Amino acid sequence: MQVTQSLTKVAEMEGLIITLEPLTKDESNLVIDSKGLKKMLEGIQSPSLKGMIDTVSIHLASETPDEYFSFLPELSHFHLIDGDGQSNAHFALDDGVLNWREYLTSLKSHRYKGSCTLEIMGSNYYQNPSDAIMKSIEKVRELGI
Repeated sequence: MQVTQSLTKVAEMEGLIITLEPLTKDESNLVIDSKGLKKMLEGIQSPSLKGMIDTVSIHLASETPDEYFSFLPELSHFHLIDGDGQSNAHFALDDGVLNWREYLTSLKSHRYKGSCTLEIMGSNYYQNPSDAIMKSIEKVRELGI
């Protein structure tokens, strides 16, 4: 936590925002859900440190964006990903089983104003990453959100 406090002091002086991402249980033992994120943000208490949502992490923690917004109304980033529902796999939209459309609807209902990025990773996408990204962007556009 001391490193994060040092970083946030620099961010405050520079007028920057640092985003803290909850990870999965396989990636971290520190911040893995909305409650852990809230505890860390409250412990640091910096206007330059905000939380974020990763759709794979929230699914594996059995949470929803609505829960994050109830704990943390000020979120600054959102990783939009599909996944297999069991691992840390980061798939293109509709290549997995996550209900990413519902997640986007939740963002809209909460009037989320932060950034949203696709986080697509894995060997399935090495040969043609642009195709997976463009198909995912088109799926989001189809929703009209």
